[in-house]
Amino acid sequence: MLFEKALMFVYNNILLNILLLIGFVWACIWSYKKSVKSRKFYICPQCGESFRSEHMESKCCKVCGAELEEKADKDVNDSAI
Repeated sequence: MLFEKALMFVYNNILLNILLLIGFVWACIWSYKKSVKSRKFYICPQCGESFRSEHMESKCCKVCGAELEEKADKDVNDSAI
């Protein structure tokens, strides 16, 4: 019963709907920017393989097992062709 009243209050209050929408959009933009900032770009000095990872540290190459170097350049081709 209380939940239904709360939903009806939100449904009938246009200002609250706008504030909730703005909050949702802000949260989406914030999480996207945080995700982009966490991307790290790597290149293998032995085989030349380049790739990126998100939210983690990579230590060795997936292809040859050599130690990786983090690359400051963001132009890394990681698409599988």
